[in-house]
Amino acid sequence: MTAFGTANSAAWETEELFAECRDSLVRYLRYHLDDLSEAEDIAQESFIRFFRARSENETILQPRAWIFRVAHNLLVDQGRKKKPELLDDDGWLKIENRFLARPVADVHVQLSQLPWKRLSPMELGCLRLRAEGLKFREIGEVLGLSVSTVVSYIARAVKKLRATENEGRETPHHRRTAAAL
Repeated sequence: MTAFGTANSAAWETEELFAECRDSLVRYLRYHLDDLSEAEDIAQESFIRFFRARSENETILQPRAWIFRVAHNLLVDQGRKKKPELLDDDGWLKIENRFLARPVADVHVQLSQLPWKRLSPMELGCLRLRAEGLKFREIGEVLGLSVSTVVSYIARAVKKLRATENEGRETPHHRRTAAAL
């Protein structure tokens, strides 16, 4: 195939992948970032890297997993590069205003009562990627885990969430009935 043909093919594949998973990729990145524009920038860089890789005839067997893995790695790299921000009075006011600008309903939520606080970071990461439609194999590729480890993390997370959901509901009568079955 000519260089022109390779570029056309890479452009078409990138457009297809972009249409298929751009929204879910940005949503995944937003879990980790406060700034939508940062999430969009990382997503854009991920698609640019996909285009370059395909333009150079790199074989990508699982494009969706590949793009999420690249975005995840860029997110990790960005976190490493960020230096702690020392805030002056204006900085503290900006943060305070950002929290005050949120809807009133958010103020009443106690973060410690939210169920995902009981999940480990890996359990939460696996669930978030699964919620974005990635298969267990693809999640493993993104996070550098085996499929069995991904399954284990998701199973533990679901078990913890179900336990949270059932807390306070079960009565001694329910236990006797369940034990009798």
